[in-house]
Amino acid sequence: MSEGAWWVHLRGDPSAFLLDEAEPGVLWRTLVELLDRPDDSPAVRRAREACRERGLAAEILARQNPLGFWGSPAGYGARWGGTAWELLAATWLGADPEDRRMVLAAEVLLSALQPTSGGFATGKGRLPSACFTAEVCAALARLGFAHHPRLREAVAWLAARPGYPGWSCPELRHLVGGGCPVAAVAVLRAVGEHPPNERGALAELLQRALAWLEGHAFFLAGVAPRSWLRWAHPNLGRTDLLDAVYALARLGVPAGEWCVRATELVRARQEAGGRWVQGDRVFRGEPFGAPSRWVTLKALVALAQYGRVLGEG
Repeated sequence: MSEGAWWVHLRGDPSAFLLDEAEPGVLWRTLVELLDRPDDSPAVRRAREACRERGLAAEILARQNPLGFWGSPAGYGARWGGTAWELLAATWLGADPEDRRMVLAAEVLLSALQPTSGGFATGKGRLPSACFTAEVCAALARLGFAHHPRLREAVAWLAARPGYPGWSCPELRHLVGGGCPVAAVAVLRAVGEHPPNERGALAELLQRALAWLEGHAFFLAGVAPRSWLRWAHPNLGRTDLLDAVYALARLGVPAGEWCVRATELVRARQEAGGRWVQGDRVFRGEPFGAPSRWVTLKALVALAQYGRVLGEG
């Protein structure tokens, strides 16, 4: 990504904010996603390993049971303290995928997920949902389980779900525009967590999610999904406009009309010092209303990908 594409749109220098070693998860992802450092560079490896001891992800892992779960072993989908949600939160807050505790947690979750085939449900006897399935697939793919048979089966289930181009959802509060925006954006994240040379097989899934968002003009007009304009991180069981643009930017999807308009709004939401705030109260997130390192990083990745097509700020 070109530094000039995003730097020219800033109202200040956020580099010290993002590269602060107090939050190594942000430091790791900034080096990789914004500054194009290779995964095996010494700085990236140091930051990843530091996530085991400091920062928001480390705080989650400190509460993990030695057997690999959080809360009750059987209640993996309990909101918000079940294994699934704690694992997802730690993943998106920069936990090191090679941390043995994360690997153990992923294995525990995979052994507990119901039903035993198809998509994932938040508990036994519940219907599998596209959004929860895509969220779990995205996190486990980042942790190195993209080739696990259960994950591949879940991805195939997502591809076969009716409701094209969107996805239906048993969570009625998610539904807007005839589909579930949480599922659509989580699908984009899941595809983005696969190695680039493996995304060709997921191209139809990617296009389905993108077509649904574009078909609704990225919800920039009319009725928008809940929390759509309240940008926050980590997004668990929710999503927002910035999350969608960030996912598309990481995938390198070319800028369509509505993606450009969304990026213009991202730029306009910027505060002094080239920072963006945490716009909602979310599980395991940074303080509501304060400048957010994670939200800022996501906004800058979007500007890095699509900044060239924006006019003067």
